[in-house]
Amino acid sequence: MAALRGEIPVPAKACVLTFDDCHLSNWTKAAPLLSRYGMTGVFFCVTDFIGEGPKRPQWNPEGGPEGGEGGGGPELLSAPESFCRALDTGDVSQFLNEAELRALVQDYGFEVFGHSARHQGAFRSLIKTGSLGDAHTHWSAWGIYGPEQRQAPDAGSLPLFETGSAYAYNGYWPVLGSAAAGGGLYYRRCSDAERRALCLEDFRRCYARSRDINGCGDEQYFCWPWGQYDGLAESCLREAGFKAAFTLERSANARGTNPLRIHRIGVGKTKDGAWLESRLRMYSGQLSSHVFFKFFRKRPEIASVLYMTDSDKLSGGSRQMVNNILGMRESGLRVTAVLPPGSEIAAALTPLTTGENPIEVVEFGGFKQYVRAAAFVRDLARRVEADVVHTFHARAYKSAALAKMLGLGGARFRLFINRGVIFPPNTIFALYSLAAAGVTCNSFKCAEVLRRYQVPQNRLRLVYNSYLPEGAAPPERQARKKRGARVLYVGNEAPAKGFDVFLRLAAELVARGVRDLEFVAAGVRNMQPFEALVTPALRSRLALPGHLPHDSVLREFKDADILVLPSRQESLPNVLLEAFACSLPVVVTDVGGMPELVHDKVNGFVRPSEDVAGLADAVADLAADPALRLRLGRINRELVARYLTNAAKTLTLLRVYFGEALFEPLPIEALARQVAVQCSLTESQEPDQKEGPCPHRKA
Repeated sequence: MAALRGEIPVPAKACVLTFDDCHLSNWTKAAPLLSRYGMTGVFFCVTDFIGEGPKRPQWNPEGGPEGGEGGGGPELLSAPESFCRALDTGDVSQFLNEAELRALVQDYGFEVFGHSARHQGAFRSLIKTGSLGDAHTHWSAWGIYGPEQRQAPDAGSLPLFETGSAYAYNGYWPVLGSAAAGGGLYYRRCSDAERRALCLEDFRRCYARSRDINGCGDEQYFCWPWGQYDGLAESCLREAGFKAAFTLERSANARGTNPLRIHRIGVGKTKDGAWLESRLRMYSGQLSSHVFFKFFRKRPEIASVLYMTDSDKLSGGSRQMVNNILGMRESGLRVTAVLPPGSEIAAALTPLTTGENPIEVVEFGGFKQYVRAAAFVRDLARRVEADVVHTFHARAYKSAALAKMLGLGGARFRLFINRGVIFPPNTIFALYSLAAAGVTCNSFKCAEVLRRYQVPQNRLRLVYNSYLPEGAAPPERQARKKRGARVLYVGNEAPAKGFDVFLRLAAELVARGVRDLEFVAAGVRNMQPFEALVTPALRSRLALPGHLPHDSVLREFKDADILVLPSRQESLPNVLLEAFACSLPVVVTDVGGMPELVHDKVNGFVRPSEDVAGLADAVADLAADPALRLRLGRINRELVARYLTNAAKTLTLLRVYFGEALFEPLPIEALARQVAVQCSLTESQEPDQKEGPCPHRKA
């Protein structure tokens, strides 16, 4: 430090040996070896891991242990396992205690400084790397997930993501979502203010403890965890009182080197003496060190997302965009929404424009003028510092893609185009897709259509729709106490929805003499074209509540026993997810994305489009078997709870925004088997239960 300040000349061929973390092996092995060869070392300790107790035995490099008999000191665990124990249970026995640290200073003449109070990690991105139950899980996960999450029965399935220093990255932290966001586990990006508070509290605690150990007064030095830092962290380190900090950047240390960015050569366990000698030569000279300079480059974090649509209708696709916006807001990101003037979507977003982390709504009605719209997108993206622009509906994507293709200044965002329909795209849609980082589809069927129109597979991302309850989540369905079944249709009278097919299958079941069935068709406004299909016997069993507000439709789901979607054309209807959440078994046609969520005889029935007899058979089977209805319905409820919540979709979207090419089906058969096993175990543990057979068995 004196040399860097210019107080003394830099000694020729000077090298400082540093040891991070103060693992117990630093005391038992490194210290005796340094002493034997007349060397000194600088040890950076994680101050929250400093325990109490006497000095422990050390290995004797001359042969035999010092201070005791046997194998040369206490048992040593690996550094990752040692960190896991410290973070999980507070067991810091694998790190140097206070007596040993003081001995390094007083007995050996070494130096001891701080390496943060807790070596806190964070998920610096949401690119998935594994699960908490994996054999080689990174130890930092035990400091990111809380005890209640780590100790949960399904803790092993908790996802892991790319990690980094919580002092240098805001990070994405697991938090329980609010009731408005549907609950579940969100990954929330902390704010700059929150990271600053974390840094100051940690650095001050580290400063006080290391100062007490080393006796160096105000001359306290710091080692950046993982060698990572940024301007915010540096300012906090200065404010805490530290005079210098060590990185893992590689270059020469000379007069004028920034004392908060002292260069080091990280030596991993696979490196040998020849490798180290070559690096010392590379970085000891001023010229060569500039040529081979290796510096830390902070990876980008996603902090701001811009959503755009030219639609003024609160359609199914618009509802999914609203769900996305709510999820990103819940994840701590800045969200901007561009809507045309007078859009119905604005009312749905109004509650999100106030309170903590409010979204910004911008009105724009010029999407038909593509060049003007492209300039608007460029300027707005620059103002809100958008990392991602995600477009919905027909015209909005063109302006954003044009801004990217023309290379307009400020268009540095990553563009994603939502495509949630299965009808053919614009003839040059494939060209627009090349300007995008990805095209998000809500089904394989949608992606298949786009591939037929030359959209490259490497642009396609599969993001299923999410279910977001309005108010309290539907209660779990119980066994029906009365005979009969209520069969529900939800849709309009358009030919694509197959309302006429529903009437035909209902008339078929009545003609067969199937008793105790009632039929409800919600959403149909005009019955006149279908009057001929309503037989006299069916009329008394058919209820037509007409067009209903959304909350009334949800009540129909709760009152129904079976949902039938006899569509001729579909993408992935939201009503299917709503039925799943209400524990309904479903009968659907094999069109669009419906067979991706409904597997025949696993969680519902799938029949060919227009197959009136086959659809009627499926409804009759469900009507005759209440236990079957209950079993399939509860599997559907579990499917929503695990994979189709808004929290799950938000995580999938963020992974896509970070660059993962996600294109994976849902594990429906595996889920059904898991639920069956869980229920069988419950039955075996409660042999006297009188509520009837397990609803999941033999799914």
